[in-house]
Amino acid sequence: MSSLISKDEKVKKSIVYIGYLILKELSKREDKKISIYDIASLLKKENLLNNEQLNYSLMLLYATDIVDFEEPYIFSK
Repeated sequence: MSSLISKDEKVKKSIVYIGYLILKELSKREDKKISIYDIASLLKKENLLNNEQLNYSLMLLYATDIVDFEEPYIFSK
């Protein structure tokens, strides 16, 4: 059985956790949208800014139909 988090990976650096942080920030916003620049700033504050992990996190959220994109914003569905 495959899992979303590897046993060798730190949970706080996983794509699932980064996706959680993105969704948490989206839920705080009244208009339910956030720019990619705001996400990068958020992850930089958390010391989690990794372009590859960010891309995979956004792909996970999009593939599960939780978010949608309209340049430069990410919308919560």
